Amino acid sequence: MVKRLMVERADRLYHMPSVIDDFLPRLDRTTVLGRDIIDLARFRWPLDNSLSAGDGSAAADATQLDELAELTADWYRNRFGVRINPRKEIFFGAGIRQILGVLTLSFFNPGDLILIPDPGVWHYRAATALASAETVPYHLTERNHFRPDLRAVTGNLIRLARGMILNSPHNPTGAMLTHDDLGQLLRLAGKDNLLLVLDQAFGTLSENNESPSLFSLPGGRKVSLELYSFAYNFGLPIPSIGFAVGQPAIIAGLQQTAAALGLALSRHSANVALRACRAGMAGSSDLMTRFAHNREIAEEICRKLRLEPADNRTGPFCWARLPGRKMSRRFCRVLYLRCGVLAVPGMAFGENGEGYVRFSLTAPEGVYQKALDAVAKFQQPRRERKSTDG
Repeated sequence: MVKRLMVERADRLYHMPSVIDDFLPRLDRTTVLGRDIIDLARFRWPLDNSLSAGDGSAAADATQLDELAELTADWYRNRFGVRINPRKEIFFGAGIRQILGVLTLSFFNPGDLILIPDPGVWHYRAATALASAETVPYHLTERNHFRPDLRAVTGNLIRLARGMILNSPHNPTGAMLTHDDLGQLLRLAGKDNLLLVLDQAFGTLSENNESPSLFSLPGGRKVSLELYSFAYNFGLPIPSIGFAVGQPAIIAGLQQTAAALGLALSRHSANVALRACRAGMAGSSDLMTRFAHNREIAEEICRKLRLEPADNRTGPFCWARLPGRKMSRRFCRVLYLRCGVLAVPGMAFGENGEGYVRFSLTAPEGVYQKALDAVAKFQQPRRERKSTDG
C-alpha cells in the first residue's frame, strides 16, 4: 500500500506577502448590502485586448527580438536622451513581476538584504522571498513627501544591503523621485556596492512626462537596472511584456536565468510590442486624460469622506490620509458596508501605509460619479440612513 505523500512547502513560500485581495471582502456581499458594489480598489487596466493571438504561444524569433530591441532603444533615447546598446543592455520579460523574479534569482543569495519601500507593492517582497533573501523596509513618510529619507538608510544598513528597489512614480503614493534624489542614491550605491533597481512602470503617466532616468546621470550605468512596461508606457492592453535596461553584465545574468527556466516571449507579444513602438505613445496620452478626470472626482469623494488627498498627483492612483488616528482596514470595511464602495486600506502596502487609503483611477468614468453619489450616506446618522434607504 502506497501512503499519501506528506507535502511540505519550501520555507520561502511561508515568507510570501499578502496580496491586495487579502485585504478586501472575500465574498460577494451584493445580496447582503442590497446594492451594487462599486470597486475603486482593484487596479484594472482600462484597455481590452481585442487583438487576435494569432500564432499564440510560438516563441518570438531572433529577427523579431532584434527589431524590438532596436525600436525600444530608440524610444529610450528619445525619452531620456541616452543611447543604450540594444543587443547588450536590454532584457525582455513577460511583465515587470517576472523580471523582478528573474533578477532576484540571478543576483541575490539566501540571507542577502534587499531594501524595499514601505509603503510599497507586494511584488517586491514576493520576488525577494522567491530567492530566500531578506527584505528590509525603508520608510516613506508624508513629512518627506513619500521619497526616501537618505538619513534613515545610510550607515550600517546600506553597507550590509546588496540591493535597493526604487519605485517612481511610486505606487501607491504617486511620489516621483527627482534628479537630486537619484544622484544622492547613486553616490551611496557606488560607495557601498549596492544595486539600484528603479521600477518606472508608470513613468509615462507622470505629469509633464518628467520622470527621470538613472542612466541619464553620471555613474548611473554602473550600478543600476531600470524596469519598464509596454502596457503602461505605450498604452497597450495587458497582459503585456516588460523590459529592463542595465549594464551588459546584469543583462547577461538575467538572460542566463531566463534560459534556464525556459522563459521566452511569444511571437504574438513581440508583434504587439513592435506595433506599439512604431506608433509611439499615442495611447498613453488618452489614458492620462482619463485618469486626470477620474482623479478630480476621486478627490471630491475624498472630501466627502473627510480624507486628505496626497499632494502627489502622479500615476493611476489616489492616495489619501484618514482623519485622526483611524485604522485603515476598519475605515475601508465601514465604507464598504455603508456605501458599497471598495478601497484598499493603506496597511496592505506595509506598516507605513497605515492611516491612508488608496483608490484606483482605472475604473470606467461613470463608476466614480456613482461612487460620489453613494458616499453621501457615509456620514449620515444611522436613523437618517435607514429612512433614506427606505
